[in-house]
Amino acid sequence: MMLPRLLLLVVASALPLASVAAGAVGVGEGFCSAEPSAASGGCSGVRPPLYWKATNPTLAPAHLQDLPGFTRSVYKRDHALITPESHVFSPLPDWINTLGAYLISPAIGAHFTMYLAKMHDGSKSALPPKGVERLIFVLQGSILLSEESGNTHTLLVDSYAYLPANMKHSVISDEVTTLVIFERRYTTIEGYHPDLIVGSTDKQPLLETPGEVFELRKLLPTSLPYDFNIHIMDFQPGEYLNVKEVHYNQHGLLLLEGQGIYRLGDSWYPVQSGDTIWMAPFVPQWYAALGKTKTRYLLYKDVNRDPLI
Repeated sequence: MMLPRLLLLVVASALPLASVAAGAVGVGEGFCSAEPSAASGGCSGVRPPLYWKATNPTLAPAHLQDLPGFTRSVYKRDHALITPESHVFSPLPDWINTLGAYLISPAIGAHFTMYLAKMHDGSKSALPPKGVERLIFVLQGSILLSEESGNTHTLLVDSYAYLPANMKHSVISDEVTTLVIFERRYTTIEGYHPDLIVGSTDKQPLLETPGEVFELRKLLPTSLPYDFNIHIMDFQPGEYLNVKEVHYNQHGLLLLEGQGIYRLGDSWYPVQSGDTIWMAPFVPQWYAALGKTKTRYLLYKDVNRDPLI
C-alpha cells in the first residue's frame, strides 16, 4: 500500500534536521545532494557493504557536534527511541577487548536485553548468565563461533546464531566487527528444548503477510521450544503498515537500512538506519517508509508463551 501524496509531504516535513545537516556538512563529509539508490553505490559510485549505514548513519554523532546538548533519543513509559549520538560504550563484562552499548534492558521495563558489541583483532566473548539464551546478528565484519563440541561456524554480515540457555560457546574476531545481541532468560516448557541455530537472512524464505505489503522473514523456527523470534521486515519507499498494532508482545527494533516515520503512542518520530526502538506491551505502533531506498529492520518479538507465565 502506498502513502497518499499529501501524507508523504506532511511526514517528509518532519525531517528538516537531516536536510539542514546534509546541506551544512556537504558531500565531502559523507552526504550526497540526493540519496542514491541501493544500486548506484552513493557519491563515489562504489557500493558500500551491507548494513553500512547501520553503523555509519547519515545523521551521525559527528554531524551533531555543533549542536551541544541535542539528541533525537527519547524515553517514555511505554517506548524509547535510542539514536547513535546517545550510545555509551564501555567494556563488556568478562569479554576480552570488546566494547558494548546496552540499548534495551530490564531497567527500561523490558524482559530482555539488546546491545551492540564492538570487537577487534583479539576480541573474545563471555558466556551469558545461567539460564539466559542469546542471539547474535553480525552487522559489520565477521566472527568465528565455537561450540563446546569443537564445531565452529564462520558468521559474516547478515548471518546470525541462536545459542540456547546454558550452551557453552565462544565468539572471537580478528577484525573490526559490530554485533547486535539479544539475550533473555529462557521460559521453559516441559518436554521442549531449543536447538543451536546458525543461518543467514538471505537463506530464510519470504513468508505470507495477509493484508500487508512488507516482506517478512523469520530467523528462528516458529515452534514451541522457542520463546522469541527475530523478524526481518522490508518496506519499499512509500509502503507502510496497514495494521495500527496494539498487542501484548514487546519489541526491540534496529533499523538496518532506509528511513521513515515511526508512530509510538501519540508521538511520531523520524527514524533512520542505526536507530533503535523499544516498544512496551500495548503501545500503539505504526511505520511508514520514506526516501528513495528500501527500509529493512530487525525486530525482536516474544512468542509461544502464555502472557500469564
